[in-house]
Amino acid sequence: MNIEKNTGAVASEADQALRSTFRGLESWERLLVVALVVIGTFVILKLIDSFIGRQLNSNKIKEKGSYNRIVTVTNLIRRIIKVILIFIGLTIVMSVFNISITPIIATLGVFSLAIGVGAQSLVKDFINGFFIIFEDQYSVGDLVKIDDIEGVVEDLGLRVTKIRDFDKVLHIIPNSNISIISNKERANVRTKIEFYLDNSCDPDFVEEKIKAAIEKYRDHEDMVIGPNLWGVTENGKDAYKMALVYYTRQGRQYDLEYALRSEILKTMQRENIKSPMIRNKFIEGEDDHALL
Repeated sequence: MNIEKNTGAVASEADQALRSTFRGLESWERLLVVALVVIGTFVILKLIDSFIGRQLNSNKIKEKGSYNRIVTVTNLIRRIIKVILIFIGLTIVMSVFNISITPIIATLGVFSLAIGVGAQSLVKDFINGFFIIFEDQYSVGDLVKIDDIEGVVEDLGLRVTKIRDFDKVLHIIPNSNISIISNKERANVRTKIEFYLDNSCDPDFVEEKIKAAIEKYRDHEDMVIGPNLWGVTENGKDAYKMALVYYTRQGRQYDLEYALRSEILKTMQRENIKSPMIRNKFIEGEDDHALL
């Protein structure tokens, strides 16, 4: 009770001080002050967005291993700053028109009490959201699975998490409903591509041409290790098998696999490297032709 009384007294004094500041202004002067407050708030918000955007897009920040977490926490801080600035702006506008903010603060006190009693799930959302961010359980850009929903985290706030699945559907999940999280972004993925060649092809020649063709993928932004060509990994009566291995960030392996398979196929066609046309003991599948 003492805390509530002290808070009310401070709010009342601040209210009186603000209203006395603008007392005696003409109508046009009040409108001018309101316009300046609105424009000033808008400009400050834009400057904050611009500054944060430049910082997040800088190479120095992007090179940090915790970049996704930095983005998540920064977005949260940006929202808090926006709420504070808008509240200050509204308070000044109300004081300009001699509207007391004390009843509003009292109403907020009653509202907060109502939240504590009747909106416990909302409180749980905020608490769970805080620990998700604080413990870095996942961040914006991570590939996660929550219950039966799997996709990329597009937004993480104190109340909800937004996930875009592979069908481009946006799922909005209250943080209080999140219990078990599978974060697939925190480990690199190993991918192995196998392809088959006719025994008439010189393995050294094939290895030389394939290595030259895939070398450019070493500098790909999603490539972590590789690609490394293992050479001949198995022999058959009419054909032999080669394998290519690489490591990527989780969720990025598929696009690279399609690109590498296409690169291998084009190299084989360009260099007249033959694929086996008959089935052998290590080629599986319904098609008689060995495919990449």
